[in-house]
Amino acid sequence: MRDDWRFQQLPPPEGSEDRPDGFVAIAILAFVVVGFLIYFGPQLGAVETWFVDMYRTIESWVAPIREFVLG
Repeated sequence: MRDDWRFQQLPPPEGSEDRPDGFVAIAILAFVVVGFLIYFGPQLGAVETWFVDMYRTIESWVAPIREFVLG
């Protein structure tokens, strides 16, 4: 009877957490995003330039069609 407390412990009191729910997940996500940006920073400029060039090329192909249809 004396040792029953070892097997029937009470749950921790509410409000005993140091951080709000989800803090660890948000911190890990922020760490991954910032680490990715630091590690791949120089290459991201080249990728962005490639996307802008691709957009301008497609726009130059579509411009005559757009002028014919809407113009």
